[in-house]
Amino acid sequence: HGYDYDLVVIGGGSGGLAASKEAASLGAKTAVLDFVKPSPAGTSWGLGGTCVNVGCIPKKLMHNAAIIKEGVAQDAAAFGITSTGGEHSWETMRENVQNHIRGLNFKYRVNLREKNVTYLNKLGKFVDAHTLEVTDKKGRVSKITSSRFVIATGGRPSPLKCEGGELAISSDDIFALEKSPGKVLCVGASYISLECAGFLAGVGHDVTVAVRSILLRGFDRECADLIGSYMADHGVAFKREVVPTKLEKVDGERIQVTFSDGSQDVYDTVLVAIGRSGDTEKLGLESVGIKANEGNAKINCKEEQTSCPNIYAIGDVMEGIPELTPVAIQAGINLSRRLFGGSTESMDYKNICTTVFTPIEYG
Repeated sequence: HGYDYDLVVIGGGSGGLAASKEAASLGAKTAVLDFVKPSPAGTSWGLGGTCVNVGCIPKKLMHNAAIIKEGVAQDAAAFGITSTGGEHSWETMRENVQNHIRGLNFKYRVNLREKNVTYLNKLGKFVDAHTLEVTDKKGRVSKITSSRFVIATGGRPSPLKCEGGELAISSDDIFALEKSPGKVLCVGASYISLECAGFLAGVGHDVTVAVRSILLRGFDRECADLIGSYMADHGVAFKREVVPTKLEKVDGERIQVTFSDGSQDVYDTVLVAIGRSGDTEKLGLESVGIKANEGNAKINCKEEQTSCPNIYAIGDVMEGIPELTPVAIQAGINLSRRLFGGSTESMDYKNICTTVFTPIEYG
């Protein structure tokens, strides 16, 4: 076909890595682009995507820290174990979690090399249906061409749209926070907000959750209410039916939050988790006739195929599918098998189970 590659995958997260490795194993000349744009607070990370760097992996490790601390404090003595539980060191936990993640980043790079996938630490933008303009971290621009593309750029946290909203951090930042988060306000009642609130309270922080309407929208109501009761019993405070209307710095680095009911409080950290949007803004989709949804910037697909026939999408950037790592992985593998292995098997998005770690574990 005369192009540089048979397949270029844009995004080196769980889905993109799975799709690229599967395609290469089926004989396709494959490249994967991965370039992490820093969060508004300045946090960036390595190869592997959200789950590995700023999602499931660090979340589960910190969740585990909360479970261990609680177990030592509440259960050890009854089992004849002399309690050694003391103060929690955020800095030690953070350093060990980040070291674990860096080890995974390295393994992913080695893994791509072993599978004959070209890794490009560059930001891609469509010029036309077969050409990408790519920019490296030094700002050097070049072009690469491919017969097919897979968009696997995932999502990023939606910002807090109120005065001073830029003072808040997101799940992109919390796991790499240099100093202890202190007294924390979690904005939102999504599982991301509640999981962060759960492990932060579990390791000893003063945590409040600002809830606009209901906990865990889309989940079973009875279970969601049980989780709310459990968290309240374990020291998480809830401010119901409020949203922040203003954030401002006071006492140096602290943040005073004004809520929609007129009340105010001061926190050391404000963590916002009010939804996620597809990371498509700078992809140049208009150059290839793909229109992302206005509300969440995600891409509508049929069997992972976009409105441009040789461009596909998998994972969280796709509209209307569960935002889950194993879903992106399986969709990527199935797609590569259909494109390069003669398979006809589609991805089945129905009845996919999920879990919530708040720290009570709900599946």
